[in-house]
Amino acid sequence: MSFIKKHKSLILFLVITVIFCITSFLVRDILIQHLNNHNFGLFSVDYIKNYGAAFSLLHTHTSLLIVVSSIILVYILWYIINNVAKFSSSDLFFSSLLCSGIVCNLLERLLDGYVTDYIRINFVSFPIFNMSDLFISIGAFMLICNILFNNETDKQL
Repeated sequence: MSFIKKHKSLILFLVITVIFCITSFLVRDILIQHLNNHNFGLFSVDYIKNYGAAFSLLHTHTSLLIVVSSIILVYILWYIINNVAKFSSSDLFFSSLLCSGIVCNLLERLLDGYVTDYIRINFVSFPIFNMSDLFISIGAFMLICNILFNNETDKQL
């Protein structure tokens, strides 16, 4: 992959990541400010402060969560920068989704000391989560699926 094409892919990755971050923060603010404690049938908007990780694990270890998230983010970014030539368009998209979720949760922990969770699924017993958590889960799941089930890369970036 040429130098220019590689940098074009990296810039595309950054732009998509920033768009996902902005979307996550806007949705969070709109839902919490205008729709808190609303039930929409399948899901509800219920604002909580989550000082831990998933399922409120490590809720007294915010500093550890910041360090671990930062290390994971740096490693993922290092991997992307060094391997973007091998990425398909979907790999680039789902990597952006994954990184934006990590960045948003990390920023909230750094700035507020907690992560804002607000989405409650009403038809199953499941912890409250946020849009960044969805980004992380979908991005990671789809990247794993691409690795396991897709042997060809789409070089059409």
